[in-house]
Amino acid sequence: MSGSGSSPALGGATSDEDANTSPPLQPPNPSTSRRRLPPWHPDFTGPYRLPETEYHPSELQPPARRRPTSEGASDSARTKRSKSGASESESDRETSSQEEPGSGSDSSAHSSPAREPEMPLVPIWRNSKGKLVYGFTDDKAAVAKYRQDLRKYEEKLAQQEQLLTLKLPSKASGTNECYGSPKNKDMILNAAKSILSLSAYLDGKEINRCTGIVVNRDEDKKSLTILTSAWLICTEKPSNDWLDKEYAPQAKVIVHLPDGTTVDSQLMYFSKHYDVAFYEITGDLHLHSLPLEGNSEFGREAFVLVARDTNLDLIYREAKLASVGPCEFQHNHYKFITCSIPNKCGTGGGLLDSNGKIVGLLSYTFPLVAFIPSSLIMKCSALLRKLGKIVRPQLGLKLKTLDLLGMSCIEQLSHNFNISSGLVVREVSAGCVAERLGIRVGDVILSCQGESVSSIAQFEDILLRVGEEHLEKSNDLTCKVDVQVGVFNTRKCTRKLVTLKVKLSDGVEVFR
Repeated sequence: MSGSGSSPALGGATSDEDANTSPPLQPPNPSTSRRRLPPWHPDFTGPYRLPETEYHPSELQPPARRRPTSEGASDSARTKRSKSGASESESDRETSSQEEPGSGSDSSAHSSPAREPEMPLVPIWRNSKGKLVYGFTDDKAAVAKYRQDLRKYEEKLAQQEQLLTLKLPSKASGTNECYGSPKNKDMILNAAKSILSLSAYLDGKEINRCTGIVVNRDEDKKSLTILTSAWLICTEKPSNDWLDKEYAPQAKVIVHLPDGTTVDSQLMYFSKHYDVAFYEITGDLHLHSLPLEGNSEFGREAFVLVARDTNLDLIYREAKLASVGPCEFQHNHYKFITCSIPNKCGTGGGLLDSNGKIVGLLSYTFPLVAFIPSSLIMKCSALLRKLGKIVRPQLGLKLKTLDLLGMSCIEQLSHNFNISSGLVVREVSAGCVAERLGIRVGDVILSCQGESVSSIAQFEDILLRVGEEHLEKSNDLTCKVDVQVGVFNTRKCTRKLVTLKVKLSDGVEVFR
């Protein structure tokens, strides 16, 4: 239609030429618009654009930015940018590109702040409330420049987020955990000086990776002893701990230090039954040793789990002792805590008591994390130094502590039979000596070698002493030893002493 026309949306008149070259100032109809992209979409190039004669510059208030920026722009600066035709953020980006590390610029120069570039927006219509609505200009060069600047801005943000003070902790390291108190923080930082990451390689291929703890320092030899899990060199570990496992003691083990450097290590010894291993590294290394605590009673106090993930980031968790025993597929000597570690790289980490001492070595199990009490590890370490090997009698019994029974059951045993502590037989290996001598599931082991027993760790300690005494007399592992146990027969409600003549072994106890 020719002739003059009016714009109800703006209240201003347009010329015939304007009417022919500019669309009416109404919201676009998705069913008829040439492009069905929203005006704020980066690929939107029109066609709705107002003639400059139909709005006043004071009405052009840019919309809110998509994300917070480090510094806002003042009205005066915005006015200055509109007059000069170049935004301040553009000049900042040019400076930034010249000051990136490695560009040869003066290292003392200030880095430019990260500011989001201004969108090349123009008003496209007024809405029903009379407010201007903005969209991208159809100036393709301006849009291309904006996208280029936006990419630079996103890259700068990504670099900024990697700063140590701004970097978000990984999920593995304890993002949702709190170290609780300044004392705990200092304890964790002190323990971190002894927590390392180890990786094992066979034929040039990594087979496992886990955590290790520096437990001893020899100043004369300039060597450090690292305690870790034998899972590190396990090439085939069945889900059942009572089955035989395959290990690769010849595997090359590299120790990853907290500063990112690595050092080769030498295998000293590993125990298949207890799944612990000792490695030695040498050199003038600034690492601390973390003492083992052998007298922890594992009450209701809180513990702290410490380990390292594959990025060498510290993993820490607050945990408590779980009132559960091992399942039928897990070793007797496992205890459990009420937390988790993200993956198997946490195996070999340490469980700290309130004094910052190691009370257990972690093992990745599902659904709860298991640990081996430090008292057992200390006994193994002592035997290793003294005799060069770790052996124990194999009884063929799966056990759990009587304390894990319900209080009602404990009260009845105490009242009716004067039994308040001991080890409950969960399973007996088929055809073993214990089975032939009448020990059955549900019976209670009250003593071993004349000593009352109330925990698995105490029972295992006695068995290790039996092995130690035998090795001191003879190095022959083919002969058998006598182990005397006091048994409460729950079916007949009687007590008896049973002597088990069993073999010694330095391997895993295979259960049938």
